[in-house]
Amino acid sequence: MKKLLFAVLGLCISSCVFAESPQMQYIKRMYKESVKLESVPLDRRKTNYDYYLKYFDSNIREIYERDNGYQNATKTAKACIDYDVLWQGNDLNPKAKLTFIQPSADQVKVTIGATKGLEKRSVTYQVECQKDGNCKITEIFESGKPFTEEISKCLNKILRTEITKHRNIRNK
Repeated sequence: MKKLLFAVLGLCISSCVFAESPQMQYIKRMYKESVKLESVPLDRRKTNYDYYLKYFDSNIREIYERDNGYQNATKTAKACIDYDVLWQGNDLNPKAKLTFIQPSADQVKVTIGATKGLEKRSVTYQVECQKDGNCKITEIFESGKPFTEEISKCLNKILRTEITKHRNIRNK
């Protein structure tokens, strides 16, 4: 009886150790979708490139909307977000080796292996999951710095620059 009890207990412990957290599953699903999208030639893609916005909370989506608004208002190619945040670059290779680790209960770090023209790089996501299984990325850390803070600073600088330009034009 004791042997059976220890065997069952061992199975339970090992399954708990190897079970992935909802946060880890969420981030892996986002990258899996991205790899699938990146594998389709640009001229055959039907999906909006910012498909991953659905994985972000309203705060991060708002930052993207603000960035797009400034881009349209200033007629520039990009405002502050001029790279793919998931892949930490522009020249992507969907065959890059991805490594996922969970440094804390609510964070998942993704390391993107080196590919032609790009060095190994990483990004960490803070993910909050509800009891119903609904998860959202609430922060992104690039080189240890919070994405929302860094991009907000950049957007605020653009706003100040544009207001100054507008005032200077009006005062002439």
